[in-house]
Amino acid sequence: MVAKTRTRRQLAKLALLLLALLLLLAAILLCVFLIPRHHRRPLPPASPPGAGNASNPDDSIVAFDFSPYLIMYKSGRVNRLDGTARCSAGVDEATGVTSKDVVIDSGTGLAARMYLPPAPRGTQSKGLGKRHPVLVFYHGGAFVIESAFTPLYHAYLNGVAAKARVVAVSVEYRLAPEHRLPTAYDDSWQALNWVARNAGSGPEPWLRDRGNLSRLFVAGDSAGANIAHDMAMRAGTGGGLDGGAAIAGLLLLDPYFWGKKPVAGETTDPARRRQYEATWSFICGGRYSIDDPLVDPLSMPASEWRKLACSRVAVTSSGLDDFRPRGLAYVAALRDSGWDGETEQYETPGERHVYFLDRPKDPNSVKELAFVTGFLSRE
Repeated sequence: MVAKTRTRRQLAKLALLLLALLLLLAAILLCVFLIPRHHRRPLPPASPPGAGNASNPDDSIVAFDFSPYLIMYKSGRVNRLDGTARCSAGVDEATGVTSKDVVIDSGTGLAARMYLPPAPRGTQSKGLGKRHPVLVFYHGGAFVIESAFTPLYHAYLNGVAAKARVVAVSVEYRLAPEHRLPTAYDDSWQALNWVARNAGSGPEPWLRDRGNLSRLFVAGDSAGANIAHDMAMRAGTGGGLDGGAAIAGLLLLDPYFWGKKPVAGETTDPARRRQYEATWSFICGGRYSIDDPLVDPLSMPASEWRKLACSRVAVTSSGLDDFRPRGLAYVAALRDSGWDGETEQYETPGERHVYFLDRPKDPNSVKELAFVTGFLSRE
């Protein structure tokens, strides 16, 4: 009896020992499969967009840092940090606006995205209906980023075309630094004249059949507003547009203007002013000074202001924008020059540069869009 009891105790100990061994084995297996092995080499990090040739030492040396827009390297490689996304044309479900892409110059790649507002209800079976004002729009982006095809501007032009009921042409001009100024100006001028020809009697049906050339507007934001101003000046100093077309209105949204001497309310911080001078020099490759009328219209005499070829000008500004003071001075100089036209000014306090693009549903953005579309819609 005692022997049997002893045997049972030994078997129990053996069972406990086996159980402990099994638990230990399970713990070892968990360590093997769940914990990374230290001798396994990690995967190399992915290369950043636009990464160049690692064998070229100049490909990693920064030649110009234009953050947050782009960085240019000594080799000439450009790494754009923003404004590179693209979206397709088509029918916008929210507004009913139809868009399409057109090539203006296949040799240079100059192109545009066009927008046509939907026909009012009940007019589909009654022909083409009323002709619409024509809007030529130049996007911003410091002359170096963004595109007529980016989601940011595609959404904005859909909204403008729907609410103002305009045939819009958003121009895809070439960017610096691959194409320094005056390339953007020259592309924009070519596109504007293409619109003028087609809205008259050209082959583009949206302009020929639906556009009202007597109500031609030129507009843009930031750098695009700078371009729009230059287009109106070229039209006034260079013999006008093709076919005798005239610009009815000029719309400048938070325009990019600067100069050597601060105007009232402009920053006097030397480092900040040097930064703007350096970026302008980078954009134009040093071809134009910071006092050139291309970037500083205030350097023009009154006789030049009077050549601005349009009958109405509207300028918007944002309260926290570095460019605000010079935009206000632009309006004042135009009024004081003796220019025979109508000026309007719209300001949004407490907002930063072109805030309305990033936050289209914000109440301030909605109000600004109402001003923009009202300017374009008014007879």
